[in-house]
Amino acid sequence: MSDKLHQINAQYSNKEDRILIRTSTENNNEYLIWLTRRFTKLLLDILDKEIEKRGGTTSLSAKKETRKLYTEGAFEKPYVEDAPKNHPLGDDGVLAFGIKTGTDATGNFVLELQSETKQGITFNLNDTLIYMFYSLLMQSIERAEWQIGKFGERTPDSPLH
Repeated sequence: MSDKLHQINAQYSNKEDRILIRTSTENNNEYLIWLTRRFTKLLLDILDKEIEKRGGTTSLSAKKETRKLYTEGAFEKPYVEDAPKNHPLGDDGVLAFGIKTGTDATGNFVLELQSETKQGITFNLNDTLIYMFYSLLMQSIERAEWQIGKFGERTPDSPLH
């Protein structure tokens, strides 16, 4: 994609009971994609498998580039909202429906999130960006209290408390 990534934000909406992925680019575009709990679980499973193929979260978090982003406060920087943005997927965004994955010529993980009408966004993620995206998603899942991923999922045989 010629529209280079600037920022990614993931936030849980109580009203929608969904996670909103906001992605701004250097060309002043903002892509809004809503994730349901079911879709988020599918996405998390895909990210978990890709991260394991690349050495696991411990390995990815220990990389020099990842540590640099953390020390520079990548998670503390607020999502920039002051400039007017174009919304190629509409002002309200789209509901995620499909996932396509692959690897580009340089070994980056290619992740495409699509709506039912095939609108969406493609991320080209190196190891550090996979880890950062995964971390943002996990923080949103924790805020949503969805009990998926490392936060555990209740099995049908688990007692309710």
